[in-house]
Amino acid sequence: MARLGLRYLARQAARFAAVFAIALAAALPASAGSATDPHPVTARLVPELSAVAPGATLWIDLHLDIAPGWHTYWRNPGDSGLPTEIAWTLPAGFNAGDIVWPVPDRFVVEGLGNYGYRDAVDLLIPITVGQDVKLGATAHLDAVASWLVCSDICIPGDAKLAFALPVAAAAPDPSATGLFAAARSRLPKPAAFEAEFGVTKDQLRLMLPEAAFSGIEQPSAVFFPFDANVVDAAAEPKLQRRGSGFELLLQRANTPAAIVPKSLDGVLVLRGAKGGEQAVSLHATPAAAISAEESSAEIAWWQALLFALLGGIVLNLMPCVFPVLSLKLVSLAGIGDRAAHHHAAAYAAGVILSFVALGGALLMLRAGGSAIGWGFQLQSPVVVGLLAYLLFAMGLSLSGVADFGFGLTGVGGRFAGREGLGGAFATGILATIVATPCTAPFMGAALGFALLAPAPLALAIFVALGIGLAAPLAIATLIPGFARLLPRPGRWMVLLKQLLAFPLYGTVAWLVWVLIQEVGPEGALMALFGLVLVGFAVWVYGTTRLAGPAMRRAGTVLAAAGTAAALLLALTATPSRARPEQTASRDRLPYERFSPARLDALTAERRPVFVNLTAAWCITCLVNEHATLDTAAVRQAFAEHRIVALKGDWTRQDPEITAWLQKFGRSGVPLYLLYDRSGTANVLPQILTRSEVLDAIGKI
Repeated sequence: MARLGLRYLARQAARFAAVFAIALAAALPASAGSATDPHPVTARLVPELSAVAPGATLWIDLHLDIAPGWHTYWRNPGDSGLPTEIAWTLPAGFNAGDIVWPVPDRFVVEGLGNYGYRDAVDLLIPITVGQDVKLGATAHLDAVASWLVCSDICIPGDAKLAFALPVAAAAPDPSATGLFAAARSRLPKPAAFEAEFGVTKDQLRLMLPEAAFSGIEQPSAVFFPFDANVVDAAAEPKLQRRGSGFELLLQRANTPAAIVPKSLDGVLVLRGAKGGEQAVSLHATPAAAISAEESSAEIAWWQALLFALLGGIVLNLMPCVFPVLSLKLVSLAGIGDRAAHHHAAAYAAGVILSFVALGGALLMLRAGGSAIGWGFQLQSPVVVGLLAYLLFAMGLSLSGVADFGFGLTGVGGRFAGREGLGGAFATGILATIVATPCTAPFMGAALGFALLAPAPLALAIFVALGIGLAAPLAIATLIPGFARLLPRPGRWMVLLKQLLAFPLYGTVAWLVWVLIQEVGPEGALMALFGLVLVGFAVWVYGTTRLAGPAMRRAGTVLAAAGTAAALLLALTATPSRARPEQTASRDRLPYERFSPARLDALTAERRPVFVNLTAAWCITCLVNEHATLDTAAVRQAFAEHRIVALKGDWTRQDPEITAWLQKFGRSGVPLYLLYDRSGTANVLPQILTRSEVLDAIGKI
């Protein structure tokens, strides 16, 4: 805070010095333009025409030649300085417009940021000529130009300028053609795209579409706001990828005079690392407000890594992961501390490597333009069907139908050997696969950061997630004598294995329901036949495994045939074109289908709106709905405040919902937004409680 205060005082002192210098110059006319003390700026007026006609527009160039090492200022000078001005004395019927400013440069000196010009600048001014101006007259135009020019010191300057033109048929001045062409080439062009900006505690986030960067490779960006006290002119802007477009992060001004603009207007300059530059005048409209706590752009790289680690740890408590972790813990009974350490290391390797593979696939697909996010693989009916088959086979194995030895659950009779370590590694892979439908606290910001970060840092975040998921088991095995704390293997292990099969069967039932949402009832019927074939394959394998060689070979062939047939049925699953209809129920929150257009219409009517972006395969989403959103107290609060609920279903790929998630720094569902009557969004936590929702409703 002390540093910010010093910077504010420095800015105020610089501005006071500039104003004082001008006042002193006015009171004590000095020899700023004398031969003995030449002024760093030389000014002249150049008309574009040699004659002006009634009803025409005459363009004037206020040309300033600036000495090396000095600079003048733009319309918004930044942290200090004053803009160049011109005051006219014009004949009757002549009216001067505002200065049309060319693209400025940015200077940062001793912590102060300024916008202005070096060497030379051409400031164009339009002058309209009335229809009643008489032909044959001579128009005398007089002006006083004033400026502030700075180097190590700042010097105010001014010049009385004049010229005369005949009032006749408009005639271009050939000697000025090149000057005006060059001046117009340095003007920003109107933006051919739309932009939005969001406001967080410390930043303005200017969201730009891909079209803004056409023809520019490896871009960098600078933004010059028209209004003062909006951004910190000395802070470096940061350009980063965001979904299918880009986001320019601008540090907000931190002075007592700082303002939050209703629209963000200014000049955006884009430059390519291999050449190419374009400057556009931009009018950005406000986007929905973004909670600083939920914004991935508001966290540093080390915070993203920490959040990923914590999120991975919490994943162990999620219903999709806990059964697998329990099976792994049971498998350590009676194997000794040394072997337990090896199993924990193999399990951790499986978890971490599969997280890296999943993260790498996600980053590559997004780099190729795919609109996907966390849990993207479950948007594929084929993946959902195969996962259901795998978990069903595991459940049958735990129920005693067949014993796969070093099966993916890590439960079997050979854990002390190499197969046991292979099973531990495979269990880590399985834990990662079944974790993807879940989103734990802290994960939203970390994953949102990962999808915007450079690839090495993004992969490091996925590694941190894997370390968090593997950490509880690894830490447990480091406790001296941990394996001896578990009961000795015996009948209890068989009973517990059989009991833990039922959460897997429940997961299979849920996956079939997800599949129905994705492919419809007819498509899901094929998957159900596939489950029958998987059951047949497991039964045949288990029945013939201890038989004679011929019977074992026959059983293996039949099991392989049944598995292959099930896989073929899974591969035929294709997404249904029809979307599931939003069904209303008296004991559930009533929803309309989400769309940005519907949201805009409701906020324009000043209606409070709740947006629920969810997916059928997202267990966290389903728990939040049944445990919090569909409770009587929450439904009553929605009704009393006349809140319109919109639901966006991301069960299948939907680029529109993906873009909305990215807008709030999220890579996956759930995302909960509560808009008040002014259209400002409050981002609710990913794990909802009834009290949090009711408190948020009470504040709208």
